[in-house]
Order: sequence, then structure tokens, then C-alpha cells
Amino acid sequence: MAVFHREYSLIPRRELFLFIAVVLLWGLNWPMMKMALAELDLWIFRSYCILAGIAWFFGYHVKTKTSFAIAREHWPRLIVCSLCNVAGWNLLSAAGLSMLPSGRAGILAYTMPLWVVLLSRFLLNDALTKSRIAAIAIGMTGIALLLVDEVNALKAAPVGAMLMVASGFVWAFGIILTKGFPKEIPTTTITFWSFIVGGWPILAGALVLPHSAWLPTSASAWSGLLFNVIVVFGFCWFAWNELVRNLPAQVTGISSLAVPVVGFVSGIVLLGEKPRPFDYVALLALALAVTMVIWPKRNEMNSVRR
Repeated sequence: MAVFHREYSLIPRRELFLFIAVVLLWGLNWPMMKMALAELDLWIFRSYCILAGIAWFFGYHVKTKTSFAIAREHWPRLIVCSLCNVAGWNLLSAAGLSMLPSGRAGILAYTMPLWVVLLSRFLLNDALTKSRIAAIAIGMTGIALLLVDEVNALKAAPVGAMLMVASGFVWAFGIILTKGFPKEIPTTTITFWSFIVGGWPILAGALVLPHSAWLPTSASAWSGLLFNVIVVFGFCWFAWNELVRNLPAQVTGISSLAVPVVGFVSGIVLLGEKPRPFDYVALLALALAVTMVIWPKRNEMNSVRR
């Protein structure tokens, strides 16, 4: 198996490129989402994303003549995965953010890597090496530092904070379950049906619940919406699921801590957000945690490479 810096990298070349692309694009999506949500209700915004994802993967399957079929014995897993990764993540995070006065509190969802490490140890019997323990500890410290100024906001809305943590947990549980699909099922097939099965509660919410405008009006809001329906719910979802299926769960989970780093920088560049002193320390901690997982010590790499 070809790997980037063969003696030092745990991630194969293809997955490394996918990882870099996902981190950059999902990180950039933080300010892009803020632009879209400045004019669109969250339910409407997410519904457009779900419909776009369904359309993208349906078109891909028709063009490439890829089978939509999934054997009956895999449907229970698919249903639970879809409810976790699509419905659970989007609904819990939406409800949590609606109760929290600060968008930064959404970083609570990035407790996900901690849950991945714990769940994969007990459900997948993944090796819990010293470097991974250190990486998750450093990464969670970075997340805590990003929330230093949000303590009062979280205390004022404890239910919202718990919902955000819960969204990270169901996201992690969905990652663990996704690894159970056999390799012969295409990732695009799993992703397509995940949008179908997990997307209907979001679509129903958009139809039933009161909301504002159906379409944005400003160029910035349109940019945020189009970036999501074209890039995020097309390429990024496929690439993320590929990483989940082909890499150890702990590596995928902890590596996702690179997303807030890119999101932080994107917010400064695109939205003019002002960083705080703790933010720089937090970003260094997150970057160090990701580096420790992608390039572990050679003896640990030999013990965990699959």
C-alpha cells in the first residue's frame, strides 16, 4: 500500500489527499455557513443541503451505472447510521445552537473525537496507543480553550450545551457503525441512502415548522448556500465516508480536529473575526493532536497499521 512518507505516515496517499481536502473545505464551510444562516432558517438551509446530496449521488449512480442495491442484512445498520450521521447530528446540533447565544459554542460538537476513541476501543477493539491517548488529551484541551469565553453562555443554557455534546456523540457512534459495512458496498451507495433515510426528519421539519424566507437575497448568503449544496454535500460527504471506512476510527476522529483550525483562520479572513490570546494556544494544541495521529512514532505505527 502506497503511503505518504512511507516510514512515517499512517495514512495512505489517496486517503491523505482526501483528508487534506475535507479539512480545508469543511473548515472553510464554518464562515460559509454563517453567511447562509444570516438569511436562511436552519431547517430550510439543511433541507436544501439534503436534497442536493440526494441529487448529486443519484446522478452519479445513474451516470456510472453503479448499483443502488444494499443487501437486506445491512439495512438495520444503514438505518441506525443514517439516523445518527444525518438526522441525529443535524437535528441535535440545530436544537443546541438555537438555545445557545454564541455560535462558538457549536465547537462542543467536536467532543466527537473523544467519543470515537472510547467507542472504538470497546466496540472495534482498536489499539489505544500512548500517542493516541496523548493526542486526544491535547485535542480536548484545545477545544476547552476555544470555549474559555463561553463558560457563562454554556451555564445559562445547559440543555443546549448537552444537546451539542450529544450531537458529537451520535456523530461518533455513526462513525463506528459505518466501519461495519463490507467493502464491496460502494461508499456512494451508503451515502445516497443515508441522505434518504436520515434526511426525511429534516425535510419534514422544514415543511411543518415556521421559518423565514425560502431563498437568500444577498451575494454572501447565496455563496454560503451554493458552497454547501455543491461542495460540502457532494464531495465532502463522500470523502469523509471514504476516510471513515478506510482508516482506523480513532485516526479519523482525532484528525477531524484539524477542521476547527481551518475554520478559525477562515473566519478571520472572510468574516473579520478577532482572535483571542487563548485561541492561538488552542490552535497549536489542535494542530499538535492531529500531527501526533497522522505521523505517530514508528514503533506505534507498526502496531496499529491495518
